[in-house]
Amino acid sequence: MLKITTPFTRDQKANAYISEFINNRIMSLLINDMEEAAGKDYLKVTTDDTEFQENIRFYFPDHYSKPDAAAAFISLLKGIKSKEEFIPNIYEEYALHAVIHSYIHQCEDKGTSPARNMPSEARSYVYSILRNEYLEDGERDEQDPEFLMTTFEDMYDYDEFVTYNMDYGMLDHMTAEEITAVREKK
Repeated sequence: MLKITTPFTRDQKANAYISEFINNRIMSLLINDMEEAAGKDYLKVTTDDTEFQENIRFYFPDHYSKPDAAAAFISLLKGIKSKEEFIPNIYEEYALHAVIHSYIHQCEDKGTSPARNMPSEARSYVYSILRNEYLEDGERDEQDPEFLMTTFEDMYDYDEFVTYNMDYGMLDHMTAEEITAVREKK
């Protein structure tokens, strides 16, 4: 499962519900995009599938090879499906960002929202925890519980807590090796 970089609450159970919800949404997007790119069930897609390679490359920088892009996309999905916390590599982060924003743009084009509510039981629990923390000690925190629910139910803010730095944004102009070399010089 994708390691979420933001703790939304001090309650571990609430954070687990939030993490599961975010991971399930992203996993669903990846599976859908993989099946559309390959023209078949995602379980049958392999890294050497040329149709998949050709169509999935649009989620990666131009300099990244088609076979590498296919392998990275499959690796990203495997990492998110895993029970262990997963931190994507820089190219996987690039694809993750592209998948999320592609979905947001599709929703905007259709006039729909990229927001989805958590399942009701989890949502009730998380909301009650957020509300209690908001009202704790008689002083209101700066974050309203409804606003906090929106941050993980609506995909607009996902980059803030599912990516680990903004280095992937430099991949349009540099390779991962070049980015690493620049960082090491500092």
